[in-house]
Amino acid sequence: MSHRVVATSPLALLALVPELVGFEPRESLVLVAFAGKVSGGTFRVDLPPDSSESRAALFASTVTGMLCRLREVDGVLPVVYTDASCATGAPRRDVVNAIVRAASAAGFEVRDPLYVASDGWGDYTDEPRPIDELEAASSLRALDPDAPARGASPKDQAALPLTDPTLRQRTLDVLTTWKAADDVPDPLWVAEYSLHWDPEKVGPVAAALVASALSRPPLRDVLLLTWCWGTKVGERALRFQERFQRGEPVDDRDVELALSGRGALGRPDRSAVDRANTLLRHVAALLPEADRAPALSSLAWLNWALGASSVAGEYTLAARAADRSYGFAELIEEMLDRGMLPDWAFEDKAPANDRRSDRDAFGRLRR
Repeated sequence: MSHRVVATSPLALLALVPELVGFEPRESLVLVAFAGKVSGGTFRVDLPPDSSESRAALFASTVTGMLCRLREVDGVLPVVYTDASCATGAPRRDVVNAIVRAASAAGFEVRDPLYVASDGWGDYTDEPRPIDELEAASSLRALDPDAPARGASPKDQAALPLTDPTLRQRTLDVLTTWKAADDVPDPLWVAEYSLHWDPEKVGPVAAALVASALSRPPLRDVLLLTWCWGTKVGERALRFQERFQRGEPVDDRDVELALSGRGALGRPDRSAVDRANTLLRHVAALLPEADRAPALSSLAWLNWALGASSVAGEYTLAARAADRSYGFAELIEEMLDRGMLPDWAFEDKAPANDRRSDRDAFGRLRR
């Protein structure tokens, strides 16, 4: 999870933060965690609404608790990003003061907090500096051929492909026919077969097949676990669901805990999850909005499982808009709001070229 941050000044560091997070933060608290002089992870959380001192303290306590789970991390530098003005003073001192108190009490070295406002930047001890300085430094950084490209915003990443309304109607017709016949697809076959499709060539029948499986929670869970951990785990998940549905005792604790990010299954297969993520975006786009909640919620969980909590939050909002009472979307929303992360987000076992999931691990934490 480490990134070597080479920054000789606060301005240089601020020019680096967006590429560490993966996109330009907005209304965010970014925490640059350090293990000695090396960044041990860079995380973004939504800034909480203006709140009481007690709520700011609860927010800071939750965030600090996440920092405590990072191995070898001993320091943190908080950075506030806000659209507010700094003309009357540094913004969001309530949050910053609470973070400083909580992190210091937990034994972290808290480096001087910084902020980026709409009209200036700086730390919390000096006068604001012109925003033009930061824009110039960021532009200069962008000219560096070795600088990684910044990704799209979470909202843009969660945008579905455009589709023909005629194809959405055909998908709905197929779904309606299958629902009337009460056809139940084999979830293992669907999970394995669908990963070999070209997502851009998925049509109404294929989209309806995946959507039909996702609309049934036991089958949905089998699909998600198969996509993440392969056929053997998918078979275990199917046996688990069959026994559960029959009211028999279930004894596979790792399968039982997997969707909550716990257990011993470990980090999901990144390449398989990326394929599933691309597939479901095209499937969701072919569905009428009223039928999208299962696919959108599954997209939210897949992104949460890889640490992209901000993108997961966008999918959750879309799922809740499609069906306000959809249970899986409610569950993921609660996990995001509580700042829950899967256990494997704290494992430093990803390849060095696979750090994308570590940039935004806190995501949509709110209090």
